[in-house]
Order: sequence, then structure tokens, then C-alpha cells
Amino acid sequence: MEAADSATNNSKDTHFYGKSRAENRRRSDAMLLLFRALTFSFSLAAVVVMGTNRYRINPQLKVSWYDFEPYRYVLAVNAIICIYSFVETWLAVYTYLQGSYLLPEIFQVWFDYGHDQGFAYLLFSANSAGVAMAQLLQSGNTLIHGAYHCTEAGGYCTQARVSIALGFVAFLFLALSSLLTGLRVARWYLR
Repeated sequence: MEAADSATNNSKDTHFYGKSRAENRRRSDAMLLLFRALTFSFSLAAVVVMGTNRYRINPQLKVSWYDFEPYRYVLAVNAIICIYSFVETWLAVYTYLQGSYLLPEIFQVWFDYGHDQGFAYLLFSANSAGVAMAQLLQSGNTLIHGAYHCTEAGGYCTQARVSIALGFVAFLFLALSSLLTGLRVARWYLR
């Protein structure tokens, strides 16, 4: 009788690929931790690269990231994403190590999913604005301080584009995190 009960319990706990739900959840937690850590790393790199983007055009004139509003937007949003992903990384570490959520489960899954979605859209918006500004500067349609092309500003335009590219990579990992948290929301309702 006990053998039949344990076989029934195992069949409920075993996924059709042969992995238990606990193993699948642990793997999902590990992937989410990885995506969150990568989001943090790339957004931090984008902040550092954009924040150090200053070049002297001539002895009296220098150009910096804060001279253009889209670049300020890129830096601010990447800084917000950096802080958010840092907090979420530590929540993911806690979840991975403890096997449970820090907050009540329904609140945690919706909090993660909603914020991942919102911040992913915000990050994509900021990087898109940065790309538009970089294109205008590169094409010469917008001049630095009204008189200088990108070629006269050293690596200023290149460094801005690198920061934007790092922001897009951070967006990619944030979008993957959002996908995983969306699956968690769906799993919570399908139990």
C-alpha cells in the first residue's frame, strides 16, 4: 500500500522530462540569478562608460555626456536599472539559497514581473533615444556645441555608442528575466 502511495506522490511531483518540480524550480532560480547578475553588470558598465564620457575639443571647450539630454536619459535610466537589478540579484540569491521567497509568494512574483516589464520598457526607451542622438551626431545633422563634428571630439561619440550598446545588452538580460518571472506568474496561477 505504501509503495503505491509513494509511486502516486512521485508521479505528481515528477515532470514529464523526469525532473522533479523542486529541481526545475531550482534551475529556474539559478537562471534568474544569472540573468539578474548580468543585467546588473551590463547596466553598471553602461553607467561607468557614459559617466566617464568627457573629451576636450580645444583648451577652452570640452564636451561631456550631460551636454545632450538623451545621454542624460541613458545614464539616469541605466543607473536606475543598475540599482534595481542589484536589489533583485540579492533577492535572487536569497531565493536560490533558501528555496523560498523573501516576500509572500504572490506579491513577490507579481512585483518581479511588473517591475521587470516596466524597467525593460524604460531601458529600451532610453537606449533608443541615445541611438537617435548618436546618429544625429555621427551624421553631422547635430553639431557638438553648434560647431564641432564627432571626428573633432576624439572618442566622445564612440564612447557614447558603446554605453548605449551595453545598455541594450542589459535590456536583453532584463527581458529574459521578465520572461522567467512571467512564467512564474503563470505557474502560480496554474497550480
